[in-house]
Parts: sequence; structure tokens; C-alpha cells
Amino acid sequence: DEGVVMVRAANILEGDDTELCVHEKGPVEILVPIAVWGTTGAVTDFWARLPFTWAGWLGVAGVWLVARHWFGRREATVAAGLFAISGFGIAFSRIVQYQAFVVFWTSLALVAATRFSRQRDGKSLWLAVLFSAAGLLAHYDAILTLPAVGWLLLVGARRVTAPDWRRWLLALATGLTLLALFYVPFAASPSFQRTFGYLLDDRLGAGAGRSLLSWSVPQVWQMLTFYNSSWYVVGILSLTAVGIAQLLRTRAGMPALLYFVIPAVFYSFIVADPRTHVYTLIPGAVVLAGLGAWLIMKRIEPTGRATGVTVAATILGAVWLVVSLSYVLLLFVDWSPERQRAWEENRPPSWLSPTTWTDPPQYGLFGFPHQAGWRLVSRFVGEEGLPYASNEEREITDWYMAQAKRTHCANFRSFILGENVQDAMPYDPEWLQEAYLHYEFTVDGRPGLRIYRREPAWVVETVEALGVSRWVTPEELVRSRHGGENELDLMLGDRIRLLGYDLDTEKAVPGGRLVVTLYWQSSAPIERNHQVFVHLYDGEMWAQHDSAPECGLNPTTHWEPGEIVVDPHIVELPADTPLIQIPVWVGMYELLSEDRLAVEGYPDDRIPLGKVQIKGR
Repeated sequence: DEGVVMVRAANILEGDDTELCVHEKGPVEILVPIAVWGTTGAVTDFWARLPFTWAGWLGVAGVWLVARHWFGRREATVAAGLFAISGFGIAFSRIVQYQAFVVFWTSLALVAATRFSRQRDGKSLWLAVLFSAAGLLAHYDAILTLPAVGWLLLVGARRVTAPDWRRWLLALATGLTLLALFYVPFAASPSFQRTFGYLLDDRLGAGAGRSLLSWSVPQVWQMLTFYNSSWYVVGILSLTAVGIAQLLRTRAGMPALLYFVIPAVFYSFIVADPRTHVYTLIPGAVVLAGLGAWLIMKRIEPTGRATGVTVAATILGAVWLVVSLSYVLLLFVDWSPERQRAWEENRPPSWLSPTTWTDPPQYGLFGFPHQAGWRLVSRFVGEEGLPYASNEEREITDWYMAQAKRTHCANFRSFILGENVQDAMPYDPEWLQEAYLHYEFTVDGRPGLRIYRREPAWVVETVEALGVSRWVTPEELVRSRHGGENELDLMLGDRIRLLGYDLDTEKAVPGGRLVVTLYWQSSAPIERNHQVFVHLYDGEMWAQHDSAPECGLNPTTHWEPGEIVVDPHIVELPADTPLIQIPVWVGMYELLSEDRLAVEGYPDDRIPLGKVQIKGR
């Protein structure tokens, strides 16, 4: 996701004004890199991530302020410390993602709303609304704090004999206007329907007539005890329970209860696929845990004098903190050996975190350290090595390879093979039997990447990638995205445009192959899968290739509006193909109905790409 954010930021800086809506999330995680990049002109991974690290530390301060306003300094110090050593807090402070900003801004909204509930000053009302809007511009997760913010604002309003409704309306109008700057264009964009469908069907699990209620407690528990030691989670929940019991007994602290209970209930019983969004439970939990911890300490020794019980409690607490911190250090700081991608071999000791599950979560994991040597690869794969292929997912390679021409088919000139790939792209291992190893990249001596080329290598060069920095400008990342050597600009149906094509006839011999590369672009999200056909036909079908785009790995339902899809088709030529010129035809048809997409001006809804001369061997 970091690669996606940085590529979108570069595209915007280079003039593409559609990226914020296509991103399908709040705009903050893109606007922050834009601000940094636009100021510095070039960034490295470190500088791109630095603002999010600052936001992470500010989130710790925000949690302290919330607990300080609700309970006291001691409780706040415990809460902030517990949040600082949480796996989610560490993980999301080291990546280009929205979570740290959500925690920071929503905590400030709660602080401002608390001040308004007590002092009823207009400044605090405005700040509460503006910080809530900022949180929602970071991500929809911020909506889970609105019940607590709203409760506090209503408490403040009830304490006034005659509320100043004009001030209220102006504050709310300002917040809504701020949100409308993004969400109104987003709602009007073609991407909104797909985003809404994804959230409703895939994440909430409400598609196909299913209930909005889910039982996601096992997934929530697994994610919590993967990012944190199980001892940490059990301890936090125990202290949180003590804090909740105290608030229920005194009938006070409704905002604190809402701060924790709303996200806990939402992701445990409503969302079918919560993933790392369970991080929203942690700020409210640690605030209540800070209260619970001090209640226990006061109950153990109300006089404040040290006794055997207090000493034992202090030692137990210290051991718990050391164990909790050790676990997150192993996962997020000690990257050699890597643990998340080689869990079976390198998982932390069971005594450090006993688990109720065997295999860790498979999807939606962020913030774990991984180095493979990608910062160096573009230096060793120049234009003569393109198109390239890789088993690494495109979201990563687009960033490190500056959106260079890539293929998922066998027509590559270079193949970049990664070790311990998180979400590996499928490829045929036989491809590498026809290629030659040129480079091996290591990270502190560990295998990272290997680069294969079509031509033989006299010697395999080993390159150490540890400590290498890579400065990137937006211009370097956004290469010229053309529509092929032969331009067409034809519409197929009402959403798909064929920009142009390339023909590689080098091996167009009987028993050889013809490579036809098509350049597609969609104007709106596509709800149905379409197949591409490439025919060599002159009244007789001499050869053909039908498949989903990019050798079946990039179906049309995955295309983003405005994205240029480079789609190679390898047409195998039979051994008895005659040595003649054969016309090449292309088009698309809907997968289920097999109806071709209409092409204006072409009665058969197929597009001629000229003729190919079949050569002798």
C-alpha cells in the first residue's frame, strides 16, 4: 500500500487530478507525501515515512492528553506508555499509511470536546469539529470516535440555558464543508460505487442478502495477539475491565466507554473481515487500562508505603512490560532474521507470546520490516532489460522500478525473483530455465533478489544492498505512459479504449510465436470480466490467443479508471503456418455471454492491426 500511495502522489504532482478519487480511501495519506515531495523535490523511503513517524509520536501524546483530561496525570502516563509499546502503534508509525493520523486527530477531537463539555467555549467546539473532520479525511475509521465526541458536545450544550445554535451551525457547517471538499467529488466519481460495494460486501460481509451481524471475535483476537504479545493483550484487557467496572460503578465516564466499546463491538460483531482495523480498539483500551492500573495500585497500598504486596506487584508489572516490549521489538525492530514472512522458522518463543492459533494472518499486514534489495534493482535493469517480469506484486515494483514496462507473460527480457515474497505473483518456473542468472542481491549477507536475463552471463555478480538509499523525484517515477508504437484510440463498448499496440515479429516463423502488446485504458470501473482475442485470420484461422488481460492476471474488473494496462498476448504459430502475410485482428468479448464489445465503424466488432509476414526459419 505504501507503493500505491507514493505512485499516486507522484502522478498527482505530474498533473493527474483523478488519483485521489481512484484511491478509494481518505486523501491524507497521499496529501502528506505530496507536501513533502513538493517541498524537497526528491525523497527516499526514510523521508517519505518521516511525517507518519511524527504522527505516531503525536498520537502517543494525544492518548496522554485524552487520559489526562478524563482521569489524571498518573493514569495518562500509564495509558501513553502502554500505547507507545503496542505493536500497532509501532507498526503504523513506520509506514506511509493513514492510521497514525487517525489516532492523533481523533484524540485531539476528544480533548477539544472534553474542554467544551466543561467550559462551553466556542473555540473548543470549533476544534472538536475540525479535528473530527481531519480524522475522517484520513480514513473512515475515524467515524468510530464520533459517538464519544458527540456525547461530550451534547453534555456541554445541556449545561447552557440557551445554547448558541448559530455558533453550533457554523461549526458543523465548517466541518462538513471541509469533508465535502473531498467526499463530494469522490461520491460523484465512477470509483465510489466500487468502493461502496467493496466495503459493504467484502469487509462488512453484507453482500448476497447476508446479515449485517458477524462473529469476528476469532479474527480480532488473532490480529491483536499477532501484532502484540498475548500477555500484553490479556493484561490490557484485564486492566480495561477494571477501568470499565469503576466507571459503571460510579456512573461516569461514558465518553471513555464509547471510545473503546464502539470499535470493539463494530469489528467483533459487525465487520466480517476486520484485519488490522482492529488498531482502533487500542487507544480506548489503553486509556481505560491506565485508569484500571492506578485503581489496582491504590487498592493494594492505599497509604502509599511500600510493602511486600506492592513490591511483588511492581516486579510483576515490570516483567509484563519487558515481555510485552520484547515481543514487539523482535517483530518490528530486529529484522534479522525476519519473523513475519518466515513465521514457522523464526516465530518468537512461545513463552513470550503463547497463541491460540498456529498460522498468522495472511492478508492485510503492514509495518513489518523487510529488505530485499529493491532500491538497487532499477540500476541494473535498464531499457534493454524491459519488459521485466517478477514474482513480486506490482504495487511494490511500480515504486522501485518507476512504473517501468512490466509483463506477467513469458515475453520478458529480465526476470526479478524475490525471496520471502509476501503476496507472490504466479509464474512458470520453466521460464527461468530459458534465462540466465546475472545478479544476486543480498541484505547483510542474506539472499534477497536475483535478476535473470535472456542472454548468457560470463559471471554472476553479487551485490550487497544493506544501507543503500534511493532518491526519487516525481518525474522519475511517472514515466511517459504511451499507448504503444502504433496509435489507435478506439472505443470498445462505452468504457474501454484501445490506445494502440506493438507487434513483435522477431520469432514470427512456423512453430514460433507472435507477440502482440495492446494498450488499454478504462474510463470507469468495469463490473464484468472481458476476454481479449487476438486472431491471425484471412478467411482461415491460422492462430489465435484468447485470455483475460496480462495472461489472465489482470481481469478488467480490477482496472482503475485512467490506468494504462499493458497487455501482451503471445500467439503460438503452428508448424504448418504458411509463409504469407496474415491479417491480425483484436477485440474483446464478455466472458459469460461471449458477446463482443461494440467497436464503432467495425461491423464485426474486431479491429485490424495490419498484416504480419510469416518468415522462413
